[in-house]
Amino acid sequence: MNVELLESVRQAIVFYPRRFSAAQWAFARNADAVIENDVSPEGFKCCIAGHVLLESDRMTERELLRVGGFHTGGELWDEAARALSLTESQCRELFFPSQWDKPYKQNYYLCSSDDEAEVVASYLEYFVHKYGTDVEREAATRLAAAAERPMPVHEPNPVAPHARATV
Repeated sequence: MNVELLESVRQAIVFYPRRFSAAQWAFARNADAVIENDVSPEGFKCCIAGHVLLESDRMTERELLRVGGFHTGGELWDEAARALSLTESQCRELFFPSQWDKPYKQNYYLCSSDDEAEVVASYLEYFVHKYGTDVEREAATRLAAAAERPMPVHEPNPVAPHARATV
């Protein structure tokens, strides 16, 4: 499992919670303008698999928006799973909260939208400890500790990460 990438995804979700939505493959208020005119996305958010593709530099926000706005699945989830070196069953579990273990699944479905990113980040940490090797778990713990920093609560990122130009 690519623990460094998964930890990078967890950090992106924790530090920029408004950019996360498990229910949206990718969303922006101005998606059409982003796709057609290559303008910066407004209110961009995406799911775990979308964050994996962004953090691994396999796709840009514009490319995610072009591919699909609501869970279109298939090859994109497969690509995110390959980036993380997940098995098919791990992919289904990670990317679908309905497949999460208790109490995480219940916590997710009972949380408010303001708490969604925190619940997901907690599950990502659990996922690494469930499936990772001892070395991967230790690496994840070190990465998480190294990344600890004060974070504005529910503040949008003034300069959106991954808002880079596409070819």
